[in-house]
Amino acid sequence: MGNFVVIRISRKTAKVHRRKGSTWRLSPVATRITIVGLLLVAAATVFAAPRRNQEIASPQENVIQPENYLPVGEARNLIFKTCVQCHDLRNTVTQRKTAAAWKRTVDEMVWRGAPLMIDEAEIVTKYLAASFGPDKPIPDEFKKKRAVKEP
Repeated sequence: MGNFVVIRISRKTAKVHRRKGSTWRLSPVATRITIVGLLLVAAATVFAAPRRNQEIASPQENVIQPENYLPVGEARNLIFKTCVQCHDLRNTVTQRKTAAAWKRTVDEMVWRGAPLMIDEAEIVTKYLAASFGPDKPIPDEFKKKRAVKEP
């Protein structure tokens, strides 16, 4: 047998040969079986994928995008450049805090690595306090829906 180690599954099925110290070689029958198997997997993947003309489970118009709830202001672009590097804006637009609480939050984000200079942090703090203060209502889309238990 020399350089080969032969593993026989049975006389009529594929033989797998391995040359000592090298890669695996398959007999022609084993190669065909492998190719057919790969084609079956590829076909299953193609047929399992959703079709383009099928409706998507959550239509795009029903998706809530928190960035749409950021009012126009001096700090809006700063928030897009800095805050969304680490988190989305859902928490930001749903919280209602005083100016002091927003300052604490912005200072903590800077401490965690938000790329804001001191003057930029002050601008963001004033913007958040004015836009999302305790007197501002939370949009209905962000309010948690409570489950009503029926008797």
